Amino acid sequence: MRDLLAKLTVRLGLYKPIVECINYFKAEVNSRRIQKQGIEMLAAVTQVFEDINVTAFLTYGVLLGAYRDKGFISYDPDIDLGVLYDELPTDLHEKMADAGFQLHHQAYFKESNTVFEETYIYKKLHLDIFYYFKEGNDYYSVIARKHESKEWKEANATDGFPCDRSYVPICEFEKRDFKGIQIYMPTDTDGWLRAIYSDSYMTPIKNWNAKDYKTRIIHTTERSHRKTF
Repeated sequence: MRDLLAKLTVRLGLYKPIVECINYFKAEVNSRRIQKQGIEMLAAVTQVFEDINVTAFLTYGVLLGAYRDKGFISYDPDIDLGVLYDELPTDLHEKMADAGFQLHHQAYFKESNTVFEETYIYKKLHLDIFYYFKEGNDYYSVIARKHESKEWKEANATDGFPCDRSYVPICEFEKRDFKGIQIYMPTDTDGWLRAIYSDSYMTPIKNWNAKDYKTRIIHTTERSHRKTF
């Protein structure tokens, strides 16, 4: 029934506004959870990566909040971590599960079977892990966008989702204090945030959305798919 309703709303041109409305209210609930329990989740996932000797670093919204606001951004619905793809251990999912993180979904390329993003659930909190790839003097992460016209299940079963590459300058990572825990951040945090959010990143945007950021972004011909667990 749910799939039938989704197809009907697509035909009526109502699918995108309905999804946007649902996502808005979900984000409101999730952002409140992050404010209350986000540091607990960060401490738990940091310990996982410490135990397997892999550097996991703050990126995207949580990096911006840590650098600019010294805390979580009030409207941020999830926590974003970055990991260098070449450092991924084969037993990551097992280690995460042992620590209470349930793998929710993966975004990947079918042709190469390369996973570029994973989402975990920890006590109803959402953790996104972006895998960073090296290209020249930059790292890049991949971001899957909404399909041009199809609802997500139909898109996932057919031609997949369009993708962007978001580039940041290569640098080292160092531990810094964030709300009482030591966690890795890029040494060139300013350069990363300028690359992601533009030179005006220190000025909060009240009604922020994805169109307001990612100045070093390239639209690619790559199409991704999603695997749900």
